Amino acid sequence: MAGHNYRNNKMFGGIKKLEKGDKIILTDTYGDSLTYEVYENYQTTPKDVSSLNQNTGGEKEITMITCTAGAIKRVIVKAIEIYD
Repeated sequence: MAGHNYRNNKMFGGIKKLEKGDKIILTDTYGDSLTYEVYENYQTTPKDVSSLNQNTGGEKEITMITCTAGAIKRVIVKAIEIYD
């Protein structure tokens, strides 16, 4: 998922604050939710597309991407689905 990095913490403005172990809950329009746990948060260059690799070893993961202020770097957050 990719989103804008608004300074008012709208959209993906706050993802740089996510840390390993933080939970991300995605809820669909039916009210069903999936919970993911952050396992990686890093910055890279705009040309580095390695974060888009879909080889997850069979695990369900999400990758969130936004830019830093000035669009100089990309913030990448990776999280794995956790089951209740």
